[in-house]
Amino acid sequence: MSSTRSPRRAEIDAFYTCQHPEQFRIDWRGFYVRAEARTDAVRTRWPHELDLEYGASERQRLDLYLPSTPSSQQTGWPLLLFLHGGGFREGDPALYGYLAEPYLQRGIAFASVGYRLTPESYLPSTFGDVEAVLAWALQNLRDRGVDTERLALTGHSAGAILTAHLAVRDDWLHQRALPSDLIKAAIPISGVYDFTAPDDRHDFFAPGADRSDSSPIHRLSTNTPPPMLIAYGSDENGPQYGADSRRLAEAIRSRGGRADAQELAGMTHADTADALGDASSPLFASVMALLSRTGVAASTAAV
Repeated sequence: MSSTRSPRRAEIDAFYTCQHPEQFRIDWRGFYVRAEARTDAVRTRWPHELDLEYGASERQRLDLYLPSTPSSQQTGWPLLLFLHGGGFREGDPALYGYLAEPYLQRGIAFASVGYRLTPESYLPSTFGDVEAVLAWALQNLRDRGVDTERLALTGHSAGAILTAHLAVRDDWLHQRALPSDLIKAAIPISGVYDFTAPDDRHDFFAPGADRSDSSPIHRLSTNTPPPMLIAYGSDENGPQYGADSRRLAEAIRSRGGRADAQELAGMTHADTADALGDASSPLFASVMALLSRTGVAASTAAV
């Protein structure tokens, strides 16, 4: 577990040019360059395995980062599983290993997960990739020292949509014969969760797809969703991020679940991704509090 770079060099180079820059005021090329450099540095310091396959597609891969301290023989390390953003058009798990370090320092394993992008896959089919990787993790990560009974799911932007959608439903758990409480906590970050507006122009749906069915706000079908932290930046590229985050939290609470919407002051869409892996950020503090409260991480976890 000593490789320092994912072999998907050509793909990562392609991601350095954001495919939809007009939607943001952010230098995404610079973001990706910094992310890769920071990820390379993290790989020199922590055990890891790259490009673990959970499906047949080249995109269905994950990078696993492990704490350097031995895991408990009785339980193992808890796991935070991260889904990258990119509008379902771009992004690669190889670029997001830098987020892992503060969790590794606290004895929490971290998986950076890829999934099929357009035009290979469109919503709602892409939800099945996350279902598949969670099933794969349950079957394959215990042998690597991970406690799959202490698993939390998080994602940024497109990854937040995937995270929220899996967390508010339980039909897929029954269909795959998975534990009803497989996801102990969910942290969607900078996502939009309702695509039913007549003027909605998101283009990551299959032709004729029911957009309501792919909108987490309208798909809340479990009476026992995992506790959720729904975060967004105050300086996102549009108001829907904050509005949808607050609406989703309220919808979950109306069904008796526990959900908090957290506005991250002064943060852009890119800043909120960085904040997940920044031990000094208010988002990180809230994530650790949620992981401790739900038993994913020990309440005494520290550097």
